[in-house]
This record gives sequence, C-alpha cells and structure tokens, in this order.
Amino acid sequence: MFKRLLVTGCTLLLLAACGTDTTEENAGTTNQASPTSENNSSNTKNDSTPANDSSNENTPNTTNQIDITTPAVSMEEAVNVFQEAHPDAKVESIDFDTDSGRLHYDFDGFDSSKEYEMEIDASTKEIKESEVEKNRDKDESLDFSTIIDPAKAVETASSKAEVKGFTPTGWELEADDNKQTYTIEFEKNGSDIDIKLDATTGEVIEIED
Repeated sequence: MFKRLLVTGCTLLLLAACGTDTTEENAGTTNQASPTSENNSSNTKNDSTPANDSSNENTPNTTNQIDITTPAVSMEEAVNVFQEAHPDAKVESIDFDTDSGRLHYDFDGFDSSKEYEMEIDASTKEIKESEVEKNRDKDESLDFSTIIDPAKAVETASSKAEVKGFTPTGWELEADDNKQTYTIEFEKNGSDIDIKLDATTGEVIEIED
C-alpha cells in the first residue's frame, strides 16, 4: 500500500513539473516579437513615401504666365524715359509685348528732322536698343491726355466672347488716319486673335483672327 502511494505521488510531481515547463515555453513564445510583422510594418512605411514625387511631377507649371496689365514700369513711366532721351520728339506708336519672357516697350517717335526707335525694358526702365533715322515721312503723334489706360483697354477687350479662354499677350497703341487705337493681342494653343479699340473711348472697332 505504501509503495502504491509513493508511485502515485511521484507521478503527480512529474506531471506538475511538465505542465510548468510547457506553460513557461508557451509564455516565452507569446511574448517574443515577430520579425515578420516588424518587416511588414517597415516596408509599408517605405512604400508609401515616394507618393509625393508623382504628384509634384503632374502639377502644371503656371509660373511662366505674364500679366501684361500690371508691369513694373507703367506706360507713363516708359514715355518719360523716351522723352528724356529725345526731348523734342513726339510718339507715333508704342508696342508692348514679350521677348523671350521679358516684357518691353517699343517706341516709334519723331521730331522735325529725325525718326526714333527705342526699346525700354518694362521691369528696369533700361534702354535696350535705340536707332535714329535722318529721313522721315509725315507722321501723326499720340495725345496721351486723351488715351485710356492700357489696363482698361485690355480689360475691355478681354470681356468679348470671341477671346474667352484666350490670354492677352501684348498690345499696340498707335496714331493713324487721325485716330488713336489700341490693338490687344490674345493667344491660345497657337491661335491668335487681335481686338482693335478706339484708344479714347474704348469702343471695339474690329476683331480679327
């Protein structure tokens, strides 16, 4: 009887010991960090990083557009530059447009004996080119006291349905046939439209494409 109890006791002790070891092994397995999950998390973060690069590539570039209505040098300032260089000259025409992305004024003027051509940078007032011709034809001159502002002329022309979606790229102001006129130039995808206005009233005279 005593032997049977001893054997039974030993058996119970062995089972208890095995159970403890198994529990500890399972606990160790449960608490151990999984390298696979860490790698997956790291890879997910790295894969999502370049997304911003593609969005930047697809963003349209609008910095090349030039606003001709608010140049750094106004028409009045450019006229003063021309007249300082040629005090006795009158202005026949002014052409305002871009050259390789640079806004400038082109003046045609004259006095009693000569004709003048001058290019003035619309950002710096710098005189880029100036030519003088001794022989001249009879010309008409602009009366700046009666001429509407270029920005107003561009605004009036831009309101016309014919140039909806077009961009104003330049204008020409001239005196011809006893009339002062603005010609506003518009462009869109290689297409051009010119709108001629009366420079004193702003009335549309002609739309030409």
